[in-house]
Amino acid sequence: MKKRLEQLGHGIFYLFLLAGGQLAAYLLLFPVIMVYVSTSRKIHRLVNPYVRRRFPGAGSGARLLHAFRLVLSFGRVLVDRGWLGLRRGARLKGDFDNSDVLIEALKEGRGLVLLTTHVGNWQTALAHIDLLGIRVNSLMHYAEEEVAKHFFDLKGVGPSFNIIKNDGFMGGMVEAAAALSRGEVVTIMADRYAGGPAVEVDFFKDPVSFPAAAYGLAGATGAPVAVLLAAKTGRRSYRLHVWDLFYVERRRGEGHDQFVPAAARFAGALETYLGEYPWQWYNFFDFWRPVITGYRGRSKVRKDGKSEKRT
Repeated sequence: MKKRLEQLGHGIFYLFLLAGGQLAAYLLLFPVIMVYVSTSRKIHRLVNPYVRRRFPGAGSGARLLHAFRLVLSFGRVLVDRGWLGLRRGARLKGDFDNSDVLIEALKEGRGLVLLTTHVGNWQTALAHIDLLGIRVNSLMHYAEEEVAKHFFDLKGVGPSFNIIKNDGFMGGMVEAAAALSRGEVVTIMADRYAGGPAVEVDFFKDPVSFPAAAYGLAGATGAPVAVLLAAKTGRRSYRLHVWDLFYVERRRGEGHDQFVPAAARFAGALETYLGEYPWQWYNFFDFWRPVITGYRGRSKVRKDGKSEKRT
């Protein structure tokens, strides 16, 4: 029943997009979000861990407004995704800041690991990343049967990039390493921990676990790492910006804690981004809640990246 209701909700917005375009769907979105934020306690439990850290000292009224702006911003990104897929000729306009940094890094021939995250209109990054002029591979969770469709699914054409499914063999890392060896680009979502090795760094002054696989991949292949984040800057405009670029040194025999400096660089870039775009944060859960970082072989991987024997 929940899935059917979700399908109905998406279907209504798709009808508005087809009949009236992006603006019509935006107008429908406003009262829907207002009612949702005003009546649901759950959404406030989900966004308050971020709101309290990004807006310290905000009172209850201010937190309510921040929650509304966060959810509305996310809704507009979903509308844009549907609009790009359903409307012929629909396209966002914007800038790809300092893309020359990525082009120079690619000239080394070792490929490029692009770290993205669940902020801004990340679908824009996927739609326009082919501007780099080299084959792009996206390591991602992809299920065609999901209700919330990607823009290329709605358009009925294949994506302009190659999808490496992260639920495949070795989490897609073998295929990703092969792509880097060919000098290609591999994009990886670097914020949400979903199993495997992790490292703990401070993010908005509190510890959080970030996945470490991307840094292990970069260290093993010698590929540079860039933090590329997209931001929605207007109804039909966006900004792509390279927030940092660095290299990861991998030392044999050492645990995943060697990747703490790399994860800290990513966390710092993300904090800087959210300093400019505070309402474009789309992780609706307690991001700072301690997590079990999973297992590596027969050893349990602790938060510090070192291993200990199972008991």
